[in-house]
Amino acid sequence: MSIIQTKTLFKEFKMNSEKKGLLGPKKTSFFAVNDLTFSLSQGKVLSILGPNGCGKTTTLRMIAGMLEPSKGTVIVDGIDVRRDKHKVKSRIGFMTNNTSLYDRLTVLETVEFFAQLNQIPADIYKPRANQLFKKLDMEKYLNKRIADLSTGMKQKTSIVRTLIHDPKILILDEPTTGVDVDGQSIIMDLIKDIKNSGKTIIFSTHQLGEVKDIADEIIVMKKGSIIFNGKKHEFQAINDDQNYNEIFTELVNE
Repeated sequence: MSIIQTKTLFKEFKMNSEKKGLLGPKKTSFFAVNDLTFSLSQGKVLSILGPNGCGKTTTLRMIAGMLEPSKGTVIVDGIDVRRDKHKVKSRIGFMTNNTSLYDRLTVLETVEFFAQLNQIPADIYKPRANQLFKKLDMEKYLNKRIADLSTGMKQKTSIVRTLIHDPKILILDEPTTGVDVDGQSIIMDLIKDIKNSGKTIIFSTHQLGEVKDIADEIIVMKKGSIIFNGKKHEFQAINDDQNYNEIFTELVNE
């Protein structure tokens, strides 16, 4: 059964062009996402790949109810995102590729703030947070302010914030960006644990090794459209003599 369905999803952005008309700059527009339709079953992991600017982040934001589609819709766990964003958001943990944390708060204060925002009692969120801190090797940094953290530690804090309400669905936009090799391994181990618990995960990445490691299904996007949508073994079957990086490069350069 599909837990996520996108139906003829479009996102159009309008901007001022360099050309001027009688009433000022002329408006021009482009489609960041162009007629996206796909589905994902409960408990599966989908990786969305594509070059910068292909529409990955825009797609993830629409699925999470953070951005209104221009046309089409998304059904998340049976709920139309255009009709009830609040219910959709309660089921999703969404981590952007921009950490969007408050510099003046400590790690502990940050997690407490988002737990309270989701109305999670302290006796529930604190054990959950402590378990995540341990798994992500963060225990030495809990009283440090966000402003004083490395990019990788900010990313880990964002992951804890994303998971604190124990969401049914995770949407992760480049979760290992800015993280060193050891940190990447720790984060991917956590994502594997989450996968093994039966949760549904969508993540974007430029690290093809991560895709090979944990994805069940792969979508490749180019200029707002899907150019590949299939199982992991079908992606490899495009050319059995090539690795994932080579297959991906050929797809997006066709």
